[in-house]
Amino acid sequence: MTVEETIPPQVSLLQDEKIIMRLQRRYASIFTSILSFIATGLLISLGSAIRELAQYAQSMEAYFWLFIYVIIIVFACFFALMAFVGYFYVRGHLYILTNRRIILFRKFITISVREIAYSEITDIIMNQGPIARILNYGSITPLSPGVRGFYAVPYPYMRRSTYSRVELKDVNQPLKVMNELFTLVRFHKSA
Repeated sequence: MTVEETIPPQVSLLQDEKIIMRLQRRYASIFTSILSFIATGLLISLGSAIRELAQYAQSMEAYFWLFIYVIIIVFACFFALMAFVGYFYVRGHLYILTNRRIILFRKFITISVREIAYSEITDIIMNQGPIARILNYGSITPLSPGVRGFYAVPYPYMRRSTYSRVELKDVNQPLKVMNELFTLVRFHKSA
């Protein structure tokens, strides 16, 4: 199976365009997001429950622990559901770096295809949090001059130049990908 066969039918390559890298989003990134959301919700709900039930601690101790167990079970089920849905969400992201442009393909509930030519890129930003550094994934954002939205028309203070954001979110080895992008951008700027 060649690389061209693994791209979705909604993405079409230009004549003489070659794929350099095919990247996908890491599942660990969505997993850590869900885990932090669940932990925050669990702490807030437990804090509220303890504060409310502390007034009746002696007479309602059995109900208190039952309530705690129910909360933990609900959050565990919610976590399992979000991990299942998150798997398909993450699998729906595909980033293709060719010798001419970056193509972003997202297929979850809707299908979205976006592209940016290397000659339009003005800046490249890489973000990695502490967990992402440990697991070696990160987000890379190539910036290009954007178009002002309709919201900026009546507000003169918003009429400054804006940037169009295209983000390669949570990809493996972000430093390697960023260096490849720098090389491609420099090549297209000099040509």
